[in-house]
Amino acid sequence: MFHLNVPANVVDKELIRFFQGWRWHADLQSPVEVDFRGCNFLAPYAVTLFAAYLTWLKKVKKRAVRIHANRNSVAGNYLVETGFFELFGEKPAPDAVERPDRTVKLTRITTSAEIPSFATKVMEILRIEDEELEGAVKYSLIELLRNVVQHSGSRIGGIAMAQYYPNSGLVNLCVADIGVGVKVSLTEAYPELETDLQALKLATLPHVSRTFGPATYTAMRDNAGLGLFFIKQIASLAAGSFFLGSKEALMDLWGSEEGQQKKLYKLARNGGWPGTFAYLQLRRDSIAEFDGILTVCRNLAAEARKYPAELALDFIEEVPEIPGLIVIKVAQFEEDVEAAANCRESIILPSINGGKLVVLDFNTVRFATQSFVHALMYKVIRDGQQIGATLSIANCTNATREAIMAVAAYAKITPEAVIGDRPRF
Repeated sequence: MFHLNVPANVVDKELIRFFQGWRWHADLQSPVEVDFRGCNFLAPYAVTLFAAYLTWLKKVKKRAVRIHANRNSVAGNYLVETGFFELFGEKPAPDAVERPDRTVKLTRITTSAEIPSFATKVMEILRIEDEELEGAVKYSLIELLRNVVQHSGSRIGGIAMAQYYPNSGLVNLCVADIGVGVKVSLTEAYPELETDLQALKLATLPHVSRTFGPATYTAMRDNAGLGLFFIKQIASLAAGSFFLGSKEALMDLWGSEEGQQKKLYKLARNGGWPGTFAYLQLRRDSIAEFDGILTVCRNLAAEARKYPAELALDFIEEVPEIPGLIVIKVAQFEEDVEAAANCRESIILPSINGGKLVVLDFNTVRFATQSFVHALMYKVIRDGQQIGATLSIANCTNATREAIMAVAAYAKITPEAVIGDRPRF
């Protein structure tokens, strides 16, 4: 017998700690007692993850699962509203109030045919008036869900739900599976991937994900492989956030008030989530009023076709705590171009070519000139095929970020425009 006590408050800001500390991989013996009676609040991601995990315990591990909840409490009532108990065979309460304008109930998705109806319900909550933008968001949701069905290897399929909070204007969408994870899914096409973190970094680049066929959503049929890329761009541009967790790695991405993309990576201490989950938060008003968001996404996708290394640059907000990570503190040789070139040749390139994770830490560097960035990174970007999976750039000021992007842009100019290692400007 195993008794699982759900914490008192499982809110959005606790997601990282929840991911890092929860022991989902424990071998639980029957019966599994899950107790929500001490819980005051549950965020949508928590409801979805518990639903997926308990479904897996029942359907795959054949464990007896007993759920205890005070249905008159805030958390218990929310479990009722989300269809949590219905997912485990209970009939809906006769006096239950349905709110399809606010909640898309927990839905188990096991076939491709079940995806469009769920996506349509989510779009009804989002209420995007622009037809093209609606198409892009719906395409992204469909691709995200189709990945669960086609590539996750999850024997329970996926569990998904969506929730609208009118006071904040947030629409939260979560989908979770218990499957092979992103790394295994991508290994056939990218055998060089060695860690879950590398796989997450790669999966969110444009034209990498193998999850979408050309006949699934006609309006976007030429954009296969752009689902996760579109989702993270839409989330950051519309002041939302996007969490993507797979096995032991988690990506936390959000948009700043200035419209810049911010990102963190975290590793779990206890094995992480036993599959993959995605948690998307969109501000409905921001999306509805952001007229240029689709144009931005399409332009980024077009640029990615021309200059893949530029879009592969992975800017993060802090150096992650990862065993074996190679961290280069750029401030130690700031503006010394000879030292930068030596670091590039002796440390950065050999490490990347060996499949190791490298972080260039620009902490305390207020402004890096293009000449210095050129010495440090030009050759890495020019010759790198999948640097998005192996190289990250931490703690950049806006000015330094612009310098890096400028170097990345001309690193992919045709050879005829370049003399040696320097562009003809």
